[in-house]
Amino acid sequence: MAEEGNKLTLRRLEAPIHKFIKVALPTDLERLQKHHNNILKYQQSQQWDRLHQEHINASRTVQQLRANIREMEKLCSRVRPEDAEALEALVKPVRNRASTAAQDFLLMHSKPAPQPTSAAPPASHPPSCPTADHVGGDQLSDRQIQLHLPEIPADQSAAESWETLEEDLKELSGLVTEFSLLVHTQQEKIDSIEDNVNTAAANVEEGTKSLGK
Repeated sequence: MAEEGNKLTLRRLEAPIHKFIKVALPTDLERLQKHHNNILKYQQSQQWDRLHQEHINASRTVQQLRANIREMEKLCSRVRPEDAEALEALVKPVRNRASTAAQDFLLMHSKPAPQPTSAAPPASHPPSCPTADHVGGDQLSDRQIQLHLPEIPADQSAAESWETLEEDLKELSGLVTEFSLLVHTQQEKIDSIEDNVNTAAANVEEGTKSLGK
């Protein structure tokens, strides 16, 4: 009961929540998209050192994004259950963007194309492979590029830095899911309260009828 007493209206917390959903998180997501584009470019052109550095930079951005989502989650957990539906409408767009960004990154190495044999020169492959110029806003084209990415050689630092980035992305994806459950749990609480109130009201009405008889 004490915990419920510490809850605040969404109106009281809307300003600080807006700082996250309108400024902090969109900035992190835009930066992450730039890393995504650079990683596609460097891996496709097999610039392993630059790819390694981009993996490191992307990991830092993901960690910053996670930190901001945690802070926003703390704020949202202070919103009273009665405002859960409005809170969900407020945070859902940026939460979905974060989830999509993480999944797009994780798809990058879901089915890497095998590295060309040493006898075949790398120059024979680019004409048949899509380039970043073909990506545009088409998700299918982006997916095709990812499937044609050359595999990172195991002896390159980029292979290790990708594993670190992959773990960071998985944690980000899990955090977004956890945040979604938090908001839904608040909505379920108020739904349960409403059901109990409706049941009690129905019982009172039934009892009144019985007394009248």
